[in-house]
Amino acid sequence: MKTNTFAIPLLLCAALLTGCATQRDLIEKRIVQRSDFFATLPAEDQQRLREGKVISGDSREAAYIVYGRPDRKFQKETATSTNEVWSFVAPDVNRIDDMRPVYHPVNLSNGRTFWRADTPWATDIHHIPNEYLRIEFQNDRILTIQSE
Repeated sequence: MKTNTFAIPLLLCAALLTGCATQRDLIEKRIVQRSDFFATLPAEDQQRLREGKVISGDSREAAYIVYGRPDRKFQKETATSTNEVWSFVAPDVNRIDDMRPVYHPVNLSNGRTFWRADTPWATDIHHIPNEYLRIEFQNDRILTIQSE
């Protein structure tokens, strides 16, 4: 039986891509999760959230619909209140290439062993947390939105 040589890679790519959710797909999923809240919003606010936009004064539920769960939550003390802050973090990859001494054994013909030093290039990859979005809430409403 002869098969098309493009059929298998095409099917594998299609299967892989169906597992990847876009931002719009994630927003729609969270809308379903918070359908009671979403149904109470005016049509223009519903459309704005579907487009992935929140503004100052929106509720915590609206922020969840657009951005999902934050990576960190903490309290910020002000002179008049205690505000909740949501922080969204993604790792930045930092590559460092440098020479490093590496020692390896060398066996001589007389049965003795000595350690020889080489200095090959080595790459370290550091994952540095980078806060790309911070949302501050006051009285369950968005007070400020800071993004990179």
